[in-house]
Amino acid sequence: MSTRPIPVSQRGLLLLIAVALLASGVAISLGRRTPAAGIRSEPIVLRDVTIILPMFREPRPIDVNVASAEELDALPGIGPALAARILAYRDAHGPFACLDDLALVDGIGTRTVEGLRDRATAGAESRPGTTQ
Repeated sequence: MSTRPIPVSQRGLLLLIAVALLASGVAISLGRRTPAAGIRSEPIVLRDVTIILPMFREPRPIDVNVASAEELDALPGIGPALAARILAYRDAHGPFACLDDLALVDGIGTRTVEGLRDRATAGAESRPGTTQ
């Protein structure tokens, strides 16, 4: 009885299967080990690590009448310079009656205001029982 040689393509597949079986056996045997008696385990504490969690709900609109410069800067189309102008305008003229009043700030146009509609509010327009 003669044996046929295994083709090269099948040899690679057999080697891959053998390595996978060996690795899964090692993983199973390592997973069953229990720590030795008398060895204490302590949690790992990571400092200066940022964890990013997905948001599963819509963020609340930012009230431009009480928002900080950082909050305003996070709005689309508003950078640090415009955020500073919004704060200065708010300090000089009081709160915005509606979001459209942002167009009164130098450098903010109606297109920018329209881009903020879903992310910002002017406080009074979001409270029940108030009129614009």
